[in-house]
Amino acid sequence: MNINKHQQRGMAGTTLMFLIVILVFLLWIFFKLFPLYMENWKVASALEEFQEEQNITLKMDGDIRRLFLDYLSDKDVELFDNENIKQHLSIYRMTEEKKVEITVEYEKTEPLMGNISFLLKFENRIEAP
Repeated sequence: MNINKHQQRGMAGTTLMFLIVILVFLLWIFFKLFPLYMENWKVASALEEFQEEQNITLKMDGDIRRLFLDYLSDKDVELFDNENIKQHLSIYRMTEEKKVEITVEYEKTEPLMGNISFLLKFENRIEAP
């Protein structure tokens, strides 16, 4: 194999700049979306801790919502308040199994630039005895 030492090797400067721009754009998107996913992880964690609560099946729906809001406030999550928690937290009672299924569903919109936004839908569910 005959190698010419004067032949160019490696990336061109424009290719390197293009790769840097793509990397910066992807990092920008990551840093825009990461806090929303962290918030959802806190909601899921609060729901898991809530699952360990004693006698959930005996509590009224309003008490369950209020107790869940307390768990969220312990995690510094301010997604819901007393007015909108009914829209996002649904409670289904399974009388035969004596269990309660609690589902938290919500959407978050994160603007990217101009009229471009990300819409993230989150759903977390537990079954508590």
